[in-house]
Amino acid sequence: MKILVIGPSWVGDMVMSQTLYITLKKQYPDATIDVMAPAWCKPILERMPEVNKALEMPLGHGAFKLGIRYTLGKALREEGYDHAYILPNSAKSALIPFFAKIPVRTGWKGEMRYGLLK
Repeated sequence: MKILVIGPSWVGDMVMSQTLYITLKKQYPDATIDVMAPAWCKPILERMPEVNKALEMPLGHGAFKLGIRYTLGKALREEGYDHAYILPNSAKSALIPFFAKIPVRTGWKGEMRYGLLK
């Protein structure tokens, strides 16, 4: 199983997200977990043995930039992710996995994300 996680933008939330990665590895020992997050998160993610690689989110916190999100999602299609976990609660954070056509997308359905998650 190949998993993409859209990680949080805050240091405390990023550290706490490791419990998700630990749980996923226990549930799916052979899973590959990649995390898309701001560049400053890379040193934190590199210290998490459950994370395969940190993917840099080139957009700043609050930036919508639909075209860039579409391009990122389209580029991720070739990675063959089976499942995405979207940790931030914003609708825009769910767009990249949607555009990547990841078949299972899990997250909080607030902010009208009903069509983006399944």
